[in-house]
Amino acid sequence: MKEEPALLHSESEAQVLAAIRELMGISMPFEEVVAGALRLAAATMGADASTLLFIERPGQYEKFLFAPAQGVRKLEGIALSPGEGVVGCVVETGSPLVVPDVAHEPRFSERVDQLPGHKARSIACAPLRARDELIGVLTVAKGKAGAWSEKDLEPLTTLAFPVAIMIENARVLREVKNLHEKLEQANRVKAQFLATTSHELRTPIHIIIGNLDILLGGFLGELTPRQKDSLRTALRNSGEALNLISSLLDLSRIEAGQFVIHVEEFRLEDVWKELELLFRIGLSGKEVELIWEAKGPLPLFKTDKIKVKEILSNIIFNAVKYTYKGRIEVAASALGAGEAVQIEVRDTGVGIPKEFLPLIFEPFRQVESSSPGAHGGVGLGLTIAQRLLDLLHGQVEVESAVDKGSTFRVTIPTKYSA
Repeated sequence: MKEEPALLHSESEAQVLAAIRELMGISMPFEEVVAGALRLAAATMGADASTLLFIERPGQYEKFLFAPAQGVRKLEGIALSPGEGVVGCVVETGSPLVVPDVAHEPRFSERVDQLPGHKARSIACAPLRARDELIGVLTVAKGKAGAWSEKDLEPLTTLAFPVAIMIENARVLREVKNLHEKLEQANRVKAQFLATTSHELRTPIHIIIGNLDILLGGFLGELTPRQKDSLRTALRNSGEALNLISSLLDLSRIEAGQFVIHVEEFRLEDVWKELELLFRIGLSGKEVELIWEAKGPLPLFKTDKIKVKEILSNIIFNAVKYTYKGRIEVAASALGAGEAVQIEVRDTGVGIPKEFLPLIFEPFRQVESSSPGAHGGVGLGLTIAQRLLDLLHGQVEVESAVDKGSTFRVTIPTKYSA
């Protein structure tokens, strides 16, 4: 009497469906999903072994094998000619196929259909489809001839549908993960490249700025007014180039997640003294007065000094770039019991149209303006300032009117807390 395989009947059907639901509800690596599907197929069909042929690219397949005594293992990739073997016929026709006895099946191929370490006599194959495309073939095998017939294809094809979905989802997740890893690597390479390049570029620019200072100081002889104007222009543009290089490097580090908070004690007045010369270089040749004011005693900061310095640098350089006449006032005051400090940067520059205010903190955004030189830089300073403020749990507000100027209010907590 023919042995009846364990198919999708009665209580076993409920167990299989429960197993499928569990597999579909868990996000697992591709290899683990394949292993679970092969074990489920073998248990459901009462097979001695099961295989999965997964289409890697046209004509080339990944092959996985499951046997109870050996577990799941990945076999060497296999190239499959059109229609080769029983599996090849399933790929060619897209229809399930059962072979009760491979000894009497002319399409059976030892190279393609035989399972390593197992003498298959009866096999059943079902195509795996996802989004109406063939993605592979699921095969179950027994060492006994006549184990399966045409009526046994129904439970296998029923099982193949959710298995195909699980495997395709896992494959997509694998590709996304690989892409994410490649992008992370590309970001690391980009950050390293920018770090090296910026260092190589900043060094000669610092030398240029130093020599321009010497010339403007009259240490190498008296200069005519026209010569001084030309040198001031060169000095201002050198400062802008230096700021641009630093901005590109900072943005790359932020996007690569390479910024680390280094907490130290410092005073805001000392940060201003370190930055003031750079601001005055940026204002060379302009009729602009730069004013700093501390409104009362300022509390001691215990946060990341370098990032606070970068925030102020980018906010104030924005005022320096777009102010051609008048004043830039920088006023700092303590808030509450000294838990934060507000720095107000008020300028008499070109101003920002109201409709552009929501966009100014986006990278590479610049406000259209008819003012001369208003298109300098690449639009990164305010982006970097806001992202660094986010790291320090600070905030920035802005008010502006065209042809009247802008006011930026930056609030920074004096003590950093993660």
